[in-house]
Amino acid sequence: MKDENLKLFVEGSSHYFDTVSQTPANIGAPFLIKDINKYLYDYTGIIGISGNHKGSVFFTAPKNMLIQLLSALKILNVDEDKMMDLVGEVSNTISGNTRREFGDQFMLSTPVVLKGKSEDLKITRVEKIYVIPIVWRKHQANLIINLE
Repeated sequence: MKDENLKLFVEGSSHYFDTVSQTPANIGAPFLIKDINKYLYDYTGIIGISGNHKGSVFFTAPKNMLIQLLSALKILNVDEDKMMDLVGEVSNTISGNTRREFGDQFMLSTPVVLKGKSEDLKITRVEKIYVIPIVWRKHQANLIINLE
């Protein structure tokens, strides 16, 4: 994964929060990790990537952040299904926005959503795993990039 490719995910994350909530997110500098489980929150949306790149993109966030984000989207009567849909949608949207740069062969799977922190989550390590920290309205989330 090249630095300019990581920059696409940083910009995509920033654009998502600016557009959806009109409240900018503070996007931190990407850093390398070895154990993905330490960086997971309450809900995680996972997008599998195939084609000219292989791997996965994760958006993981705490419950309170998702509740506030749903409120910013004017979605009331928040329940677990809506939070799970949202975390999948965020991961899909951010990944999809990078597709413009990566091209048509950057194939995205349907989001897989996990609830809870799984200490046993195993992923196929494609190359290096990066975390892009996202702070929005004082809530910490992570975008995790595992792409070749």
